[in-house]
Amino acid sequence: MGVLAERLISSETRTKIQQVLSQGGDSDLASISTWADNVRKAGKGWGPLANDPEAAAFNQHFPHNASWHFVDLPLGTKSYADAKQFTSPDDIVHAIARCIRVLESAQPKEMTQAQALRLLVHFVADVHQPLHCVSGYYRLEDAKPPELIKDPQEAAGLPSDRGGNDLFYGPKDELHALWDVKLVESICDSPDYEVLADCLTNNSLSPQPPVSSSDYHNWAEAWAVESAQTANSAYDGIQFRLFRQSQDPPSLQIFISLPPNYEERETKVAAQQLAKAAARLAQLLDQIRWAE
Repeated sequence: MGVLAERLISSETRTKIQQVLSQGGDSDLASISTWADNVRKAGKGWGPLANDPEAAAFNQHFPHNASWHFVDLPLGTKSYADAKQFTSPDDIVHAIARCIRVLESAQPKEMTQAQALRLLVHFVADVHQPLHCVSGYYRLEDAKPPELIKDPQEAAGLPSDRGGNDLFYGPKDELHALWDVKLVESICDSPDYEVLADCLTNNSLSPQPPVSSSDYHNWAEAWAVESAQTANSAYDGIQFRLFRQSQDPPSLQIFISLPPNYEERETKVAAQQLAKAAARLAQLLDQIRWAE
């Protein structure tokens, strides 16, 4: 997504971005797009940044940064404000706002501008992945299949599938991972991001989504709600079968069957969302009032 966004930004924005990239010793948007994930892994003691001093300091200062990658809105969410009980200061909407605030500050105190840019590139992609913005909420009764509840008022307080992480269509096959990895690689039958960028440009980027007329500081709220609504497609046709639930430690497993042609159908949705994410990242980068 970073490759494609970089093709769409203005020359003035490109200059500003290069200045911030150089502060962190980074080369381009693609090279920084996985930093947020690698920092999260480093907090658990593994991954390429496990022994990196910057990552260690970041995790110490922001111990809840793993929560910045998502928000668990119900499938029936109509607006971010109406689903306040499912949001938090550490969700992805607030994380994007924090990154923008740092990039617009001449003397940021929360984190460096280089770190904020790394996070922003990643989070704009995440907020367009439907299962990063929604969770299924369920009524669970013994001897009955789980009942999916979409209405936010009814969903409050019910157990959730954590963005599809607790939905299994195979012994170890999580629905969330299907969307994070397998569907993305299926778009162009390649994991190579340059190939993916070319493919999205040729097949999914026309027309580009219009620039919103609202304040860009609030765009992430609208993006998250739109992704939650798009996630209805991800749940469409799923059959909920059995569940296992334990209290110590708390865990939930829901076993499902996917409808025929699910992957083919949803690969098209994933491609549309990725292209939209790249175009909107470029639009946001062009709107930001970069600190001098």
